[in-house]
Amino acid sequence: YSGKRKMFLVPNFMIGPEGPDEFLKLLDGYWSEIRDHINNLERSLGTITHVYHEMVPEASDEGMKFVEMFNPKGCAFIRTLCNSGAQLEATENNALVAENSDWQRCISMGLASEKVLKTALDGYHETTKLRWDHISACLDKTLKQGETGVIFVREDHRIQFPEDIQVFYVAPPSLDGLKRWLSEQMRPTTTADQNPSEN
Repeated sequence: YSGKRKMFLVPNFMIGPEGPDEFLKLLDGYWSEIRDHINNLERSLGTITHVYHEMVPEASDEGMKFVEMFNPKGCAFIRTLCNSGAQLEATENNALVAENSDWQRCISMGLASEKVLKTALDGYHETTKLRWDHISACLDKTLKQGETGVIFVREDHRIQFPEDIQVFYVAPPSLDGLKRWLSEQMRPTTTADQNPSEN
């Protein structure tokens, strides 16, 4: 892989410090294993020079404020990478993120009109695709030949990586436990709370 562009892809779970204790403990173990995996990858494939994180519209110190907000559990490790010489890059366009969030908010309200719902869904899907395209362009622009980057992004992302970037998926053993826990939490919500609350 010498001379090639390399990217370590780390599945990201954005949850605040007020999340369920059980999940936060799982996250602690996850980030400990991520740290070990990344250290091993750096030894064999090269030191990370660029750090990318979804929802970060600015680079360097200003960008780190967004990492602290959206990823409090992973922030310490990401800061360590940046203190060791890696550059935190901007990945997002603020206007796109705002529009995407607004469409998502509309959908979650439970719209009565099929026409309005379709408009909201179309807007959400379009702006989500534009977000992924923007992130891909940022990676392509900033990661130079022979350099190594790491990206922290949710697992269901649709980023199309440039063909000449070698992507290494970082999947420690604890990842399965996290996904299993999330899957179990999602299951009851599909059947519960179907009846309107009584006044």
